[in-house]
Amino acid sequence: MGGRLPQFLVLALLGCGPGDMADPQQPAPDEGHVFLFSFALIADPHIVEPSERDTRLLAAVDWINDAAEARSIELTLVLGDIGWGEGLANAEAHLAGLAMSYVPIMGDNEVHAGEEEAFGEVFTPQYAALEAQMDGFRRGEIGTYNPEWSQTSWFQNLSFDYRGLRFVMLDWISRDDDVFYGEMATLHDFEGGTLPWFAEELGDVSTDRSENVLLFSHHPMLMGPGGFDVADLEEITALTAPVGEQVAAAWAGHLHVDHDETIYAGGYDVHVTDATWDDDNTIRVVEVWGNGTAFSFVQEHVIVPF
Repeated sequence: MGGRLPQFLVLALLGCGPGDMADPQQPAPDEGHVFLFSFALIADPHIVEPSERDTRLLAAVDWINDAAEARSIELTLVLGDIGWGEGLANAEAHLAGLAMSYVPIMGDNEVHAGEEEAFGEVFTPQYAALEAQMDGFRRGEIGTYNPEWSQTSWFQNLSFDYRGLRFVMLDWISRDDDVFYGEMATLHDFEGGTLPWFAEELGDVSTDRSENVLLFSHHPMLMGPGGFDVADLEEITALTAPVGEQVAAAWAGHLHVDHDETIYAGGYDVHVTDATWDDDNTIRVVEVWGNGTAFSFVQEHVIVPF
């Protein structure tokens, strides 16, 4: 079953050291931009059975609810490895306590536990709520034949419009159970898979605004362990580069560290958020600023006591 990559290995192969894990120096909002709203990110709760992990997730939910009015937090995204086994339903119950809309994103641990279909079933009411609440809601095929593994895969690809932004959630999770390759991201480049769905999504991007497409996935859209290999990342950047003025950033979890870098070839930034389930109980708050035709973002890592 998918586990964590050792932190020292992730840091070494991403080319950063422990000192780089501090809150990044975020730029001020672009000149002329006004504050619009915020969204919150929770990564890797890893709810399996009743434990301190539940306490950590509930503390994160409570913090977001308590801060929602003052910080104008209007949306929360949960970046995968939410729960499996007994913990899947428990995690859903915890997240149902959020006072705003939330987006559940599947992680590799749900897949490797054999519960990707169950994940979709547990969160079906939440996906239905999002479809009713959000304009431009779009969801990829569910229960698609996966020719790479001769099996059915329940991909979770969806998108919607919110406050002038396009939110795009992508399932890059490998269906390989290998201890290393199972932790890597993969394209699913076949009918009903993620890459063709993503290409269609980018083909519909409006070019009358800038920095208005936001990407979210469990696996980070960068090169390295836990991300993509060279060839696969080149295919992704070939899609994003033509709309680089529109694609603002790709947010992810999976690596269990805070990490930020720019994928220059693809025209987007990558922001990885640390897991809530161990060490510091970290979430990320992203402020959205804009002027009607362009957006900018200010981010903060928040350590939540539990």
